[in-house]
Amino acid sequence: MTEDNYSKENDLVLLAGPRGKNLLINLQPGEKLQTHVGEIEHNDLIGKVWGTRIFTHLGKFFYLLQPNLNDTLLNLKRSGTILYPKDIGYILMNLDISPGKRVIEAGTGSGGLTVVLAKMVGASGHVYSYEVRPEVQRLAEKNIRKLGLE
Repeated sequence: MTEDNYSKENDLVLLAGPRGKNLLINLQPGEKLQTHVGEIEHNDLIGKVWGTRIFTHLGKFFYLLQPNLNDTLLNLKRSGTILYPKDIGYILMNLDISPGKRVIEAGTGSGGLTVVLAKMVGASGHVYSYEVRPEVQRLAEKNIRKLGLE
């Protein structure tokens, strides 16, 4: 197996838990995650094969998964109503968003659409996003950083 098959420090991971409860976290050595079914130490997640069953201190389990874009969007902290993947797909198709494009977004919100736009335009493109509410802008910036974009 290659190292891509294992979780590592600073990875964004999805913990898929009981009854569809999913948690999105950045792996940080020495950190602990408090969940509704017990505690998990980040050190116990680092270096594990993707798909491994991880147990809390109470014996409940989560699966350690690499999140896809859909997982990240649906598990972001929100400031209000979000756009769902089907709506984002409609927007992308109708605006012909592709690598190298420059895009202006009015109303950053939680940053979900911003993240998708950034992934679509790639390193050669740019997304300019504007938000009038400072507290919402701060949340969006936090979400965007969590997903490894700036």
